[in-house]
Amino acid sequence: MPNMKTVGHRKPHTITLHARAGALEEFGRFNDAFHSLARTRILLPKGVFRLSHEEADRQMTEGIARGMALLAAEHNQGAPDATRQGKK
Repeated sequence: MPNMKTVGHRKPHTITLHARAGALEEFGRFNDAFHSLARTRILLPKGVFRLSHEEADRQMTEGIARGMALLAAEHNQGAPDATRQGKK
């Protein structure tokens, strides 16, 4: 594929019968990051996508922006009228 580019140089771990502390620790970090997405306001479309790095970055940025806009709207709904208009 002519438009593909390599980002990073991490080598995959070999499959063994015994767990290694480094691999287990790396998986723990990945698992924590993956599950933290469910608790955030980042709105990512569900499904499988084939994106370039630039398209994936744009999709992530748009999802974060939509989530922040929803959070701000919810925050402003509970505020008094003077605060909503920017007055304190």
